[in-house]
Amino acid sequence: MPPTPSSPRHLDLIYLRNLQLSAVIGPDAWNRPDKPQPIVLSLQLQFDITSAGSSDDIKNTFSYGQLCKDVTAKLDGKAFTSIDHLTLDLASLADNWPGETLKLQALAPKGMLRVEGGFGREFFLRRVESKTHGLKSLSWHVESHEWVVKGLKLACIIGVNPHERLEKQNLSIDLRIQGEAEITDYTLQIKGGFETWRRLIKRLCDVVEASSFETLEALSTLIAKTALEGFPIPQITVSVEKPSALTFVDGAGVQIVRDKQWIQTLRGESIRSAD
Repeated sequence: MPPTPSSPRHLDLIYLRNLQLSAVIGPDAWNRPDKPQPIVLSLQLQFDITSAGSSDDIKNTFSYGQLCKDVTAKLDGKAFTSIDHLTLDLASLADNWPGETLKLQALAPKGMLRVEGGFGREFFLRRVESKTHGLKSLSWHVESHEWVVKGLKLACIIGVNPHERLEKQNLSIDLRIQGEAEITDYTLQIKGGFETWRRLIKRLCDVVEASSFETLEALSTLIAKTALEGFPIPQITVSVEKPSALTFVDGAGVQIVRDKQWIQTLRGESIRSAD
């Protein structure tokens, strides 16, 4: 008889999706200070709900209602200097919660002009065991973090078909910019803060709308190259979608991941070809 497989590790989640609140997070899209903005929050807390699943007793779980109350109270009446500041402050709530991991996303849907899906931050935290003076304890550790731009709406000449060379097509561009692996409170913001983001988006608007490519592959490569060469970004994920590419498809696109090492490789190849 074959051995009985061990029980799979439970990856249960308690979550909130798109909790809509408001807060001051520094200047708004028009660079006006102290203006409250809509904030959309999503949280996923990994927590074993096996006991509650068997007992049907809420005492054996962690209430998503409590998650909502805690988050709402944290933002109530507070002003933050940036979306980074807000997200980090929310992450500190995890000290009061059970669970193994926490994924937290904060988006400002109207925080930046021409970015329809929102601009924000995403953190992934894991509870890890540490030892101090021989005593073991559990604490939350930021395992990864990203800056997120969703739905940057631009238009350019793009496509291989003759009719696609006649008119600019609308594009939807998503960006995910990876933060440093080891972070402190002082490295959570990209150098220059919101103004850096404003300059990045403006630069991408100028570059993309002046471009003319046959493929999304070439365009997405240009976007990644522009961002990595001109801004303090270690790694970027670029997704470019053509909503009108295929008649019965909402959108068709490509996604690439590039980093600073790729830029250095490009420069090396350029130098060798020049020689």
